Amino acid sequence: MNKAENKVLIMSDNHGDIAAMNRIIQREWPFDVLVHCGDFQCNLDLVLEHRAEFRLLAVQGNCDLRSEFPEEKISDIGDFRVMIVHGHHHYVDFDTDVLAGAAARNHADIVCYGHTHVPEIKEQNGILVLNPGSLTRSRRYDRKGSYMILHTAPAHKKSVDLMSVDGEPLQY
Repeated sequence: MNKAENKVLIMSDNHGDIAAMNRIIQREWPFDVLVHCGDFQCNLDLVLEHRAEFRLLAVQGNCDLRSEFPEEKISDIGDFRVMIVHGHHHYVDFDTDVLAGAAARNHADIVCYGHTHVPEIKEQNGILVLNPGSLTRSRRYDRKGSYMILHTAPAHKKSVDLMSVDGEPLQY
């Protein structure tokens, strides 16, 4: 199920807030892929009503004890190779150099991470680096919880929207 065009919902760090995840999933439905960058601290089955209709790519965060999800996931989405991590093992509290290096070694075009609770969209060494921020414990300057929508299309075309938990577009 690797379509040429995909709508990818990216979230992280909801820290057990199932209601916030459900609101976003319902608002953004339909989508093709849900990427969760860890620290969900809940049973994801409780929020995945449409689970059979989309791909789930999730990793565990530093707060996800006894998680069945891996610490790192690499997957193709359309024409893109995507690396997903929480980020705490890649020193993202300081910068994204180690993370971008790991993404390059894994031949990733896009790397998604969380942990810092601060949204980020940037190109680094030819890799699109995305952090959707935190749904519930934002450290963004205005403290608005956030998530992202990544649209991929053929010929390596992509666009990213940063959204507030209330569904409003945010400036980055």
